[in-house]
Amino acid sequence: MLRFLVIAVLPGIHCAIGYGLANSMLIEGDDGNIIIDTLESREAATELQKDFQVISSKPVVAIIYTHNHADHVFGAEVLAGNNLSNVKVYSHSKTQKILDATLGIVQQITYQRAARQFGMYLTSENDGINNGIGLNLKYNKDSTSALLYPTNTFDTDRWNLTIAGRDFVLYHAPGETDDQIVIYMPKENVLFAADNIYKAFPNIYAIRGTTTRDAIQWVSSLDLMRNLRSEYLIPSHTKPISGAEYIYETITIYRDAMQFVHDQTVRFMNKGFSPDEIIGNKLIQLPKRLKEHPYLQEFYGTVDWSIRGIFDQYLGWYSGKSSDLNPDAPNVRAQNLIRLGGGSKKVFESAQVAYSEQKYQWCLELTEALCIYPEDLNKSEIIQLQVSTLQKLASLQTSANGRNWYLTKSLEIQGLIEIKPSPAQVTKTILNSSLKKLFMLLSVNLNYHKANDINQLVLFHFQDTNEKFSIHIRNGIADVKYQWPENIQSNPIDMIIEVIKEEIWKQVIARIKNPLTCLSNDEIILKDGNGEITPELVVQFLTFLSMFTSE
Repeated sequence: MLRFLVIAVLPGIHCAIGYGLANSMLIEGDDGNIIIDTLESREAATELQKDFQVISSKPVVAIIYTHNHADHVFGAEVLAGNNLSNVKVYSHSKTQKILDATLGIVQQITYQRAARQFGMYLTSENDGINNGIGLNLKYNKDSTSALLYPTNTFDTDRWNLTIAGRDFVLYHAPGETDDQIVIYMPKENVLFAADNIYKAFPNIYAIRGTTTRDAIQWVSSLDLMRNLRSEYLIPSHTKPISGAEYIYETITIYRDAMQFVHDQTVRFMNKGFSPDEIIGNKLIQLPKRLKEHPYLQEFYGTVDWSIRGIFDQYLGWYSGKSSDLNPDAPNVRAQNLIRLGGGSKKVFESAQVAYSEQKYQWCLELTEALCIYPEDLNKSEIIQLQVSTLQKLASLQTSANGRNWYLTKSLEIQGLIEIKPSPAQVTKTILNSSLKKLFMLLSVNLNYHKANDINQLVLFHFQDTNEKFSIHIRNGIADVKYQWPENIQSNPIDMIIEVIKEEIWKQVIARIKNPLTCLSNDEIILKDGNGEITPELVVQFLTFLSMFTSE
């Protein structure tokens, strides 16, 4: 069964509408093909390449990333095909920086939260339906990445390119991401819109965990896009549309909805309202013409989440409500709530009543408190009621993101799934990382309890690349520098770690190689501050490594 519906938008311009999340575009050039965006995994791209090969057997000479999101970049190596070594990868200059950040220090939590938002573990058997702007994100613990890093980047407002006889204008158009670009083909009057517009309300804040997307900056990019007056618009999600006037009107109403939510949120913020008050009192409702427009249905982003995100963007996490300034710990709040309700049995009865009265949000809050402080209740009964509540809340959600989150959490609390990258995925990430990125990861993986009373300066030298790093453990932090101290004699050095090849260190970090084996094979050589090799350094080295654990 084919995974993709490939539409010929114009001669030589094809849009592959995936059974996954994002689309990929094939543009036939004179002596080679250009790919715009590359899907979310090696496995998804392998299927797509078969379809593209049927259309054109010319070699791929260029790949253009519209932005950094995984569903746009993780299939690149596959789609580059046999011409991999000659393929140029174009993007904005910010793309690689963002990739390094998101694939690095917060990868563990972003993987988990993205799995909930996109319903990566949901199937037709457990009510998985879609992602709001696509069917499924085809990425799970068994998937692999085929990412290629950009080779050609720009940091100006626009970049004119001719590739394989085709003319392109790349515009920096920050919206859903800061590195977002839209691509215009002037001769064909085609605009590739990236993720700046899709057939759903814009995702100004993504519950998988992002900073709030700057609504006014996004609006400005939409103005740029509508003023191009393109005849064809090809979003990276959902189907292409045609007709210059229809496209202009669609982009206009999309940007107007975004500005409306932004401006009204700021208006009520300035009146002293908190996000809960703005949303709970329904102070902001889209005007009828916006609310009913097919491109503004809340299948993906929502007005309420946008309000919270915009508030946080301007004023931060604090709502302004005095009781939110220093809230009780969750276990204390749960205990107080249950005591107020007359004990766990009565609170559980109240939760059951709330469920029967379809007050699912209140039932969820009560069952969450009971799970923290169950007293003498059977916890399995609490979990079962919470599961039923999450499923009811999911059924009431218009946004696929919210629906997927509720359903995924219901599977998690039953112990039916565990969301985390597979060991193979973690290992591959480490082996494909630069040394600089790995040392950056060390600082955020320091167990400060183990390092609390330690003051230690450790130097690293990688003999094959001649790269040098220093790590100063002090005050419960790891101060990582991408060089040795300027005056090495004036700094008390505790240990110098000489590594024969950077690959050896990566294998130690990935737990492929035992550090003791590396020492015995002279793949890692330990020296003290005077350059002497002493037996005591082995224990010091192992103690040093033990501080960088998740335990």
